[in-house]
Amino acid sequence: MFGKITDRPYPLNGQWELTCRCNLKCLMCYTDPFNTPERIRRELDFNEICRILDELHEEGCLYLCFTGGEPFARRDFLDIYAYARQKGFLLTVFTNGTLITPEVADFLKARPPRMIEISWHGFAKESFEKITQGKNSYERFREAVRLLEERNLPLTFKTTGMTLNRDEIFKIKNEVRKMGEHVQYRFGSDVIPRLDGSIDVFGYQLPAAEIEAIEAADPEFSADRENQDRQRRETLAKKGDRCGGGYHKFHIDAYGMLQLCSGNRREGYDLRKGSFRHGFYEVLPCFPCPKRSR
Repeated sequence: MFGKITDRPYPLNGQWELTCRCNLKCLMCYTDPFNTPERIRRELDFNEICRILDELHEEGCLYLCFTGGEPFARRDFLDIYAYARQKGFLLTVFTNGTLITPEVADFLKARPPRMIEISWHGFAKESFEKITQGKNSYERFREAVRLLEERNLPLTFKTTGMTLNRDEIFKIKNEVRKMGEHVQYRFGSDVIPRLDGSIDVFGYQLPAAEIEAIEAADPEFSADRENQDRQRRETLAKKGDRCGGGYHKFHIDAYGMLQLCSGNRREGYDLRKGSFRHGFYEVLPCFPCPKRSR
């Protein structure tokens, strides 16, 4: 089946930005400008989300990632999660972890996701909260880690390397490694412009030479980079300069706009007004992407 999927457009893998609301205000967050009461009132409601989930299911979507903002900041998130899981999606949740309580952890234990990915911003409380700008966010994060570990839920920790935490990357990774080989860790370096177009976040971006030095100093980071480069070469060989966005992957924002990916919001198809099927197969392939010529 999967061999056939690669030969034609197919909505295999989706990322859904359920909300831009968040209890933290991380310095480099690209969604934070939309974390406002006016914007939150415009977000999809529960019934709209379930209707779109039904359409994704009908079109054969398998992998679905719920992100934000902070998805747990939605009071109905567990209801959304339960509905999506009942439909058979293999779910990943991106979270900062600070809103996970024992009750939430028990809920997830009873309905485990494919993966929970948590941002680990800094090794120490001072650096962590300098980035999150949330009082006691470090303690709440560590408590969430304990709760999820106790329940043996699948975990990936990720750190965006920045000028604010450049000296703590390997300390964080070593701390994750103490949890066991079943817990994953990913290092990233991309700082993304904010949704309102502001680029002040680039002040936190590490120079390319520092990123290369960090990756070169760790065999796993080096292997990850080599794997990414290999996949990029294979994609170019198979599909020219077409990436997966709009081909096997898609993105939905908090307001129901279907887009190529989270990094390309130049155009969107309004799922409040039309079907996912029409949007994915008929409209999305026509959207412009600077990384491809066709």
